[in-house]
Amino acid sequence: MSQTSSFLIMNDAGAAVRARINEVIAALQSSNAGSTPPTDTRPGMLWCDTSGSNPVLMIRNATDTAWGDLLDGGTY
Repeated sequence: MSQTSSFLIMNDAGAAVRARINEVIAALQSSNAGSTPPTDTRPGMLWCDTSGSNPVLMIRNATDTAWGDLLDGGTY
């Protein structure tokens, strides 16, 4: 599970840029999983809310003002 404070990658030395890219990729791979939502959001962004007993995949609304359930962690 991984989150990042921002998806912005600034110009920097090679190793620092590579570390930042790896951090962003890890967040994308885990759908920003965590018990609290990411702080820097965009419309359509995914967040896997792990705060409950079952994870819930959330999606940011089109106006970037709230999260909505996309998939809950129940059995189907």
